[in-house]
Amino acid sequence: MSQSLNADRNGFALVEVLVGLAVLSIAMLAGLRAIANGADTQLAVSQRTMALWSADNALMSLRATRVWPELGTTTFSCPQASYVFVCQRKVISTPNPAFRRVELTVYISSPDSAEVASGPRLAWLTTVVSNPTGGVM
Repeated sequence: MSQSLNADRNGFALVEVLVGLAVLSIAMLAGLRAIANGADTQLAVSQRTMALWSADNALMSLRATRVWPELGTTTFSCPQASYVFVCQRKVISTPNPAFRRVELTVYISSPDSAEVASGPRLAWLTTVVSNPTGGVM
């Protein structure tokens, strides 16, 4: 009789195996979710970095050409690498008429048009430019 009791105690019961598999599957799902979140974060960082480079390029282009920007808002396409961004340049007057404030905001472009913004702001840079003629316009 003692031999039959020992035979029942060798190995795992079906319930124990099922509980172990459930715990393992939950742990694996948590790991997959962490990997997916990491991939999403990497994509967002890449997008924001490229958007920041686009904004910086647009502002440096404005400084390099030494153009006195017109007041108002201008929207234009500003691609960077494989991304198509929309840049929105807002030129504002300052108390000193020899300077103008330039705000550049970058958005991801709409799938329908390369010059229509969609989604949240990815980058935002501000600079002040001086009148290249040195005088007041």
